Amino acid sequence: MENTPMTALGNHQHHRAPKRDPIAWAKTAILLGMGLYFTWLIISGNLAYYINQRFAWLAIVGAAVFIMLALINIYSSLRADDDECHQHQHFQIGWDILLIVALPLLLALIVPSRSLGIEAVNGGISLSPVGVASRSAFQRSPLDRNILDWLREFERASSPATFNGTPADVIGFVYREPGFADDAFMLSRFTMSCCVADAFPIGMPVSGSGAADFETGAWLRARGELEAADFDGEFMPVLFADTLEAVAEPRQPYLYP
Repeated sequence: MENTPMTALGNHQHHRAPKRDPIAWAKTAILLGMGLYFTWLIISGNLAYYINQRFAWLAIVGAAVFIMLALINIYSSLRADDDECHQHQHFQIGWDILLIVALPLLLALIVPSRSLGIEAVNGGISLSPVGVASRSAFQRSPLDRNILDWLREFERASSPATFNGTPADVIGFVYREPGFADDAFMLSRFTMSCCVADAFPIGMPVSGSGAADFETGAWLRARGELEAADFDGEFMPVLFADTLEAVAEPRQPYLYP
């Protein structure tokens, strides 16, 4: 009878609910956070700032996998009931590894999603579709062509004068170099083949009265006609703009090859 309290206490200690592993729950939080962040990028449309639209399905699969792994982790953590399991998890993953894995998520939450702009231009703007596969242009009317379409057309033409008198209507951001005339600038966009890591700035020369009124980096819509002319020491098709109109950055600022 005297041993009964000790026995009862021992049984109580043996069946005590296990202490939850904080590392396991931290791993779950990271997985769930990644899944929700990917989901937000897809729903908000900000995913287009990072990858080519044709690869968006990879982000959808990634979001689903992260969320599924988080749910599996939650289920496993709730069922964990022995110290050996916790010790095994501690041996495999420590806080240092978790912090390294969580760093991309932390940076994504701290740095707002935005497209590349004038500050990302390093080394100038290309006047040809460098790094872009040369393929036949879509059968678009001149007024429907974007900057990338025009550069493809310029590259295939036998002479810059081929496009004399052709109307053009394009949108891009203003880029200038020190030697440009006051009324001259490059109307530029970034191309993206796969992801933002391979984004490349391209542009077409524009000349128009009032060009000096627009700051470098401002988004413009330029409408006018193409004429072969000297631009910064080179003879090439130049868009002589009748209208220069400030516009908001397009929802999809990149051009896809």
